[in-house]
Order: sequence, then structure tokens, then C-alpha cells
Amino acid sequence: MATGQELPINTGATALQMAQTIFGPGVTVQSATYSGDPLSSGTYSNGDAVSAAVTPGDTGVILSTGFLRDFTQASGDPNRSPSTSGNTSGQDNNTLFNALAGRSTFDASILTTRFVPTTEFLSIQFTFASEEYPEYTGSIFNDVVGIWINGQVVTSPIMNIAQINSVNQTQNATLFVDNTGDAHNTEMDGFTVTLSVLIPVNIGVSNTLIIGIADVADNQYDSAVLIAANSVQGVFIANDDVITLNELQVATIDVLSNDGNGVGVMIITHINGIAVSVGDTVTLSNGHQITLMPDGTLQITPPASLTNLTGPVTVNFTYTAQNAAGISDTAFVSVTTVPCFTPGTRIRTERGEVPVELLSVGDLVQTRDNGLQPIRWIGQRQVAAIGPHAPVAIEAGVFGNHGRLVVSPQHRVLLTHWMAELMFGEDEVLVAARDLVNDCSVRVIEGGEVTYIHLLFDQHQIIWSEGLQTESFLPGPQVMSDLEDRVRAEVLALFPAIDTATHAGYGPAARAALKSYEARVLRRLAS
Repeated sequence: MATGQELPINTGATALQMAQTIFGPGVTVQSATYSGDPLSSGTYSNGDAVSAAVTPGDTGVILSTGFLRDFTQASGDPNRSPSTSGNTSGQDNNTLFNALAGRSTFDASILTTRFVPTTEFLSIQFTFASEEYPEYTGSIFNDVVGIWINGQVVTSPIMNIAQINSVNQTQNATLFVDNTGDAHNTEMDGFTVTLSVLIPVNIGVSNTLIIGIADVADNQYDSAVLIAANSVQGVFIANDDVITLNELQVATIDVLSNDGNGVGVMIITHINGIAVSVGDTVTLSNGHQITLMPDGTLQITPPASLTNLTGPVTVNFTYTAQNAAGISDTAFVSVTTVPCFTPGTRIRTERGEVPVELLSVGDLVQTRDNGLQPIRWIGQRQVAAIGPHAPVAIEAGVFGNHGRLVVSPQHRVLLTHWMAELMFGEDEVLVAARDLVNDCSVRVIEGGEVTYIHLLFDQHQIIWSEGLQTESFLPGPQVMSDLEDRVRAEVLALFPAIDTATHAGYGPAARAALKSYEARVLRRLAS
């Protein structure tokens, strides 16, 4: 638990002084006005030493819906009340805030600045802290931060800037810090890591920036927005990054490569608001570990629990970069983990259940009709998991005693039903996964990339994949035509009986393969 210590706040700072504090290089401040209780705004200092996790910089400006004296305690327990509330003389029912929140607002604290920029965009670094966390997450009582440029609301692709409902313990949780355990020096029950937003401006002419905060629906439970000194600037911009990983994949990303103008010395100083040096690791709330490498890249290590996904999972974190002139900016990194589809699927072999990616040519696989059979060829391809290439997930137990399986849409599953014998003369038939989709227990999963692995035997076989009977690779005419030239040549070399022109000659399917319309009829009659 942290120990209370007052954050030095000058509530006597004028609007112009506050504006000059937060605006940085490349901007000329013309004028500023403040609307709100005089004890709800001010400049703060010594943030790195007193309350580093909460403040976005060592110095800056703080605007609150309560009294700033309540933001920190002088000693002892730093968080003594879950419901600190100050009924201030801040503006009630401000038109801009009411429109933003969609209901009545109270105790608004608003700084308006007129300025002239020399760049097309400005960035701003800030944190949001609130007593509304965590108990009022998802309710109408979510206090609102508003940023407007020249009359237009500023938005973010990562979050809804306006609401605590977009960064909290359940949504964008990796950008949220829970302080109900008094781990940090503030009376607020929760706060965000350092966030940023990009603001388009008009070069060389006067622009107007409005930033403020207001209580929503009532005047209870204080909230505050803290803005880092010199952070409203456009001279050095850090740009957001995205990366897509497979399950359990460790990867590095060069987030600095698209920052600034792409030249000059830049360093990473913070990850998710935590100061870092080379070799330091920050663990996100969901378990991802982010390590600053010696070359300035970030290594991303996913948690061991992030497996068996049913769809893409995205988490966000922030980093702060600084250029050689000491100017800093913060940007987001979005990490999307996609299901590791075919790799990881266990195949029944003479050695037991073996992940398909660990199999080799010559390994003996248990087949339904011919006992143990050697693998003659293993093929693999990686494609975008969209449209006709998106995989199909079959949940555990849908077709008997088997585990969860994810296959290509064309991959066929062996089904047994008396209706099949009546309709097709055989009670066992092969049905493509795409024809089994019901959007519930069997569904298409799109997003990221997918790796498909194919096992080929001397003849078409039924094998066990996660306990479910499925087909081996069948190099028929259509399939052979779709293969890459190199892959097709490999298969033709192994099986000279296959005609090089028609691609016929491998042999028949192990069971009757239903057409899509036949599969639909069988499903309907068998249900």
C-alpha cells in the first residue's frame, strides 16, 4: 500500500498559465479562459516523485469535478473513501458536455485556449482518474472528459475519450489501473495509464481547443483529468502501431520506426505510463509482458493462458517516446492474437496423440480402415483468414466424444447416420466443414492469418483429429489445380500415377463425399 503525500497543486494558476503549461513547441498561445470552480483547476508539480503512476508527466495541469485538495492525502492511507465528492461551483448543464454525455452534467471544469500552430496535427498526453471506478462502470454515472478542436469533438480509434466506460476493469483493461487496494498515491479509486490523442489543426491561423471534465447525471463522486506539461505539440508525433500474433507467439515490434520524421535518435521512456530502461519488462493486467530491447524495439510475450481462442483477441498498451530534443509523445500499440488453428491439433498415431505440427514424413498414423499407415507427404500453407479461406471451428462434443477442432472450410468430417443410408446408400459419409456451419457449435472464424497443414497417405484415409474422424488430404483434380506450382510438383513426383494434365489417378475417396445441397438436406432431416 502506498503512503499518502500531497501532490503540489497551484489552484491560483490563471487560465493563461495553465494553457502555457500544457502547450509545447510549435504552438503560440494567444489567449485562454477557464470556466469552473477556482479550486477545481490548477498546475501540479513533482508528479514523478509524489504520484508517478497517476500523473502523465512530472508537471502539468489538473482539472477536476471536485476540490483538488481531495485528489491526494497528506499522510497515511492514500485512498480513504470510495465516494469522495465535492459539490463545487463548477458549471452545471454545459451545452457541450450535455450533448457529449447525452444527459445532464454538473461541476464542469473547462479550459479554453486560442492558439496558432505550425504543424497539421497536435498530440496531447493525459490521464483520467475517478471515484466512479469500479462500481459505476457501465452505469449512467460515468463522468465525462471532453476535447473539442474548432467546435468538433476529438475522437480516438482506441477508446471513447468521453467515458470511463471505454477504459475500465472490463473494457480496455490493459489501459486501466485499479486503486481500490490503495496501491497508488491518490484518493481516486481507479485511473488510466497515460493516454494520447491526435488532434487535426489549421496551420498558421487561430484555432480553439477546449478540454474539460464534468460529472454526469449527478454531482457525486469526483473525477479528474491530468494533462502533461508541453504535451500539446506537433513537433514530435508518435504514431500508433498494430501487430498480429499467433497463440503463444513471441514477437518484437519496432514502434519507433514510424515516429517523428523517421530520422534522428529516439528512445522509449515509458510503457503503459511506467518508466523503463533497456531490459525492463512491464506486465500488462492480462499477463502480456512487454520488454524494452537493447535495439529500441519492444518484445511482446503473450501469457501462457492465451490459447484455444475462439476468435481474435486484441489488447492495447501505450508507450512514450522521446526525441533528441527532449520532446516526448505517447502512442498506442494494438496486439491482436489470432487462433492457432491447425497447428496444435492432435492426431492419433502409434505414439499416441501428437500435435500435427510435430509429425514427420514416415510417421505412422492410425487410420480407420487400414490400421497404421505412414505419412507420405506433409503440406502447409498460411493464408488470410477471411472469406472462403476463413477456418471453421467445431466445438468439443458436437459429433460425439471429441475435442475442439478448427479446420479449413473444405476439410471433410465423417458423419454416421441412418438417414444417410436411406438417402445415399451408405450410413457413413464425408461432409465439408463449411456445410456443417450452424453459427453456434460449428461456426466460421474470421480474422488474422491461418495455417493449414495437410497429411497425405498412399490412399485417402479416415484419421482421428482431436478424437473426431476426418479425412486425410485428397489430391483430386480440383485440389491439385488450386495448389501452388511447387507444391503440385512435389505431389506429382511422389505419385506418378496422377495424370499431369487431368490430375486424376490418385484414387477414390474413402467414403462418399456429399455435395453442399446434399449435406443441407441430410442435416435438416437428421435434426
